[in-house]
Amino acid sequence: MGKASRRRREHRQGQGQPRPLALTFCDVDFERGSRAHGRGVAPAPPEGWVIGRAGLVHAEWDGDQLHVTGQELIEGPRPASRMINALTGKQLVVGHGILTADLRAAVMVTDVPDSLLRRTVDTLAFAHRIRGKRYPTGCGLAALAKANLRDPRAKPAQPSSAAGLRPGGGMHGMSPERGDSDPRDDALLVARLWQTMITTRALSWGAGSPSWTHYHGNTRPGTPAGAAALAEENIAELTGQQRQIEAAEWAQRVRFEGRVMRPTNTDSVAAMLALHSARDLPAPQQVRELADALQEAGEIPPDRLDTEDLLTAIQCLGPRQNIDVRERILNGKKLTKLLRGNLAIYLWEVTHPEWMNTFWETRKLARTTAIGELRLSHLRLEQRKIRGRVLDVIE
Repeated sequence: MGKASRRRREHRQGQGQPRPLALTFCDVDFERGSRAHGRGVAPAPPEGWVIGRAGLVHAEWDGDQLHVTGQELIEGPRPASRMINALTGKQLVVGHGILTADLRAAVMVTDVPDSLLRRTVDTLAFAHRIRGKRYPTGCGLAALAKANLRDPRAKPAQPSSAAGLRPGGGMHGMSPERGDSDPRDDALLVARLWQTMITTRALSWGAGSPSWTHYHGNTRPGTPAGAAALAEENIAELTGQQRQIEAAEWAQRVRFEGRVMRPTNTDSVAAMLALHSARDLPAPQQVRELADALQEAGEIPPDRLDTEDLLTAIQCLGPRQNIDVRERILNGKKLTKLLRGNLAIYLWEVTHPEWMNTFWETRKLARTTAIGELRLSHLRLEQRKIRGRVLDVIE
């Protein structure tokens, strides 16, 4: 800390200034490739994504500098509810896309309390609103880091290929293009971006294609970079003294428009899914009966699956089947044979994460090596056998 900063801090302490602001910066990785990009493929909205893990960076802001006080990596079983629990009670939660994607995925399998939304800041939605354009061009984390920090983002912004990652098709698991990057790295990058906006009272955005949170394929490549000065009310939003408008209206925007950022296009599929969140549904008894049958047959581990596990299996379906299953649960209607079969397969996947990770890593290896191709052929054969056994159980 420099002499000037030290003097300002000592002066504030002498004037009885409040205690440092406690913050948690959050970044989420998603387990499956429902963010698919490809010709003729409409990616599922965040209400159809599955949270895989989350990186948290805890810090304190003393008015001059941000001091990191700790880090957490949330992975393993039920990451969505564990992430929500870890964020509950924190003074201010900041994430890039936390309102536009992360919490929209979480609310489909676990409860997201209103108290958390009151303390949440989404730097993506904030940057898009400050920029004042229809499309979120240049507001992605990579673009903002380059424009404001002159620092490249380590994690790829989106998968480089959609092959095999179409929503509702094929085996789903960790997207192979995600790599092994730690989500805490991006959480720390968000922290640095937040500090830069606070200290410079300005925000620059970059050029490029729209952020992945825009679902309808509109692109405005090559948009020149720009910048804007941040007003006092903007700083108040970033520091939690004033609620972010996207957080205050989050539930209404998602459930009736299928979007958080305006004036991007509304998404009817997202809105339909959002009306059937975990809070809106009764216990998914038919899905539990499928799980019980698979456990009795020894196809999935005997550990008791909770409601989050069962809803996560539903998340692995394509958006339309996801809606269909949730509506049937809500209305007490029986699941069709097709839905029962798909859910049984995804229940197996949800309860065998190690096998799924091996499958995706081998598929990635098969692109470049002959031994990878050989291993993948064996795994595909095993996959067909597994699916056959699973489907036999529920016939």
